[in-house]
Amino acid sequence: MNENKELFDNEESGFDIIGGYSDYKRHSPWWIWASIAAVVLIVIIFIAVKTGVKQELSEDDIETYPSEESAPANVWYNNIDASHHSYIDVSETAIDSVDFKILTPYNVIPELHLGIIDTSDADILFAALAADLGRDKGKIVGAFVHKGEPRSWGLSKRGYCAIFDDEITLGVADNSPLFEQATEQGGSFFRQYPSVDNGKMVPNNPENRSFRRALCAYEGKVCIIVSTNRVLMNDFSAALVKLGVKNAVFLVGSTEDGWYRSEDGSLTRLGKKYAKNNPNINYLVFRAQ
Repeated sequence: MNENKELFDNEESGFDIIGGYSDYKRHSPWWIWASIAAVVLIVIIFIAVKTGVKQELSEDDIETYPSEESAPANVWYNNIDASHHSYIDVSETAIDSVDFKILTPYNVIPELHLGIIDTSDADILFAALAADLGRDKGKIVGAFVHKGEPRSWGLSKRGYCAIFDDEITLGVADNSPLFEQATEQGGSFFRQYPSVDNGKMVPNNPENRSFRRALCAYEGKVCIIVSTNRVLMNDFSAALVKLGVKNAVFLVGSTEDGWYRSEDGSLTRLGKKYAKNNPNINYLVFRAQ
């Protein structure tokens, strides 16, 4: 516009332009104005598309790859019920082709136990192998903290469980500050395969059929859900989602060591007794208060 103003000033001052400026001003070629309109339209469309794509990518990123900042805060569970003593509630159901046994501990103290466990300890109401051990050297697989002492590092599995002050939480994340917090505050922490993340199934690669176990956040409580028939990992996780499980991480399944005590004190085994002498063997335990 400044250039046009200068041209106007020249015309008014009597400055002659070849071809006559007056005719140019009144009869500018149509293609000039068409070109200007096209450029403006292209700029508007580019800005709109750019903004829309950015918003779409942001929504997808948050949903598929949640960051620590966008992930929901951990929910801590203690399953306190003042109307009952310490016990394991046992129920059964089936979803699709998966037969479930749901073990819900009430008024218990969660612990991460390291080493061989005493099955005759009547205060232990539930115990099952927690973190996997490597097949070659028998070391703990993934990050692991036992009562404030880190015993293993690494991110081989995205699922995690943490225990602080007699409360337990679980979730799925590439990085969790709970590992460092457990080290600093005397808590416990271990990693496992993820199963359900915020109500969505987490796919896993193993394709063998086996008895499955998972630590679950279900109906506002923490519980252990096991399959009583051999199923694929992904079928088990999909059935947990249909059941209404919010979050879940696998425990060591198959026929490996695990048991629970009924209200009458009788012991029911979930797998065979662990026979190896490995100091890295570890259990998720719920102990009577």
